[in-house]
Amino acid sequence: MCQSDAWLIGSTFALFFVLTILLTTAVVKRYRVHVDYVILRLRSRWKGVIHVSNSDEFRFDAFVTYTEEDYQLACITFYQALTRLGFKISIPDKDFLPGISEAEQLLQCIDQSHKVVIIVTENFLENGWNSYAVQMVVTHAFHNKRERSIIVIIKDDIPIERLPRDLKYIWWTIVSLRWPNGIENMDLFWEEIAAAILT
Repeated sequence: MCQSDAWLIGSTFALFFVLTILLTTAVVKRYRVHVDYVILRLRSRWKGVIHVSNSDEFRFDAFVTYTEEDYQLACITFYQALTRLGFKISIPDKDFLPGISEAEQLLQCIDQSHKVVIIVTENFLENGWNSYAVQMVVTHAFHNKRERSIIVIIKDDIPIERLPRDLKYIWWTIVSLRWPNGIENMDLFWEEIAAAILT
């Protein structure tokens, strides 16, 4: 009788322990980006990094996130056009330093930029890192009451239904622009982007 009581107590604790681990794992997996965001914020505070809250203090006018396959589009076409218009643009290929985690640098660049531009292409939708980047941008925007700081550029005639879920949830707060199919509309397109960055 005593042995069965000990077995019952032991198995109850084991079951409780396993359920706690499973629940914790599920919560961390579901809210991974939020957990990462909080950890990165705490780490930056511990290092003495000052959080930018005033729009006069932003280092960049915009941070541009894109997939590696769209390097030519983002770093040559997009970056050069906006810098010619006088904007200070941050892009991972220029501003990310070796030896520091990409997630930490992503958060720093987002934090130091007035706006965040997400270039959505077919390649972007297929890349897992960009889903993480979108979630980090959205999380940062809501934690800092900067929901209107997100600009989405949609290329390749992608329907809104195919956009990442996190963007669809906040669609009413972001600025969205379609990349023109022909070069005859590019001047108007750059004017629209410039206006969106300045607001």
